[in-house]
Amino acid sequence: MVLIGVAFGTGAVMAAQGSLYPAAQCAAFWLGYEDYAQVSPYLDTDADAATAAAAFRKVALRLGGAESAVDAYIAEQRPLMALLMEGYIYGNDTQSREVFEDLSAICQEFADRHPETRDLK
Repeated sequence: MVLIGVAFGTGAVMAAQGSLYPAAQCAAFWLGYEDYAQVSPYLDTDADAATAAAAFRKVALRLGGAESAVDAYIAEQRPLMALLMEGYIYGNDTQSREVFEDLSAICQEFADRHPETRDLK
């Protein structure tokens, strides 16, 4: 799944430029998760996904991301995260599963360190 490689390559560039990764990436992750859940018979929707996305977005803004840059990055990454979910859940793609697991762990570890995201389930 080449698109996912591009998504994380962009994330690495954003990390060098500021505080958008992983906060904005995690916001896109949750929005993409919910987007895929809305159309997939294999994944239940999560009422807390939008709340999690908004919380990670707040962290990205607090850490110095310009609102337009944060929102543009999330908008760019969101459909890629939905493709990640499809590759992992529907396609049973090994690379997608590994990226999903890595990003899930990164987001959880990051969430535990910030007041806006600390209480997310």
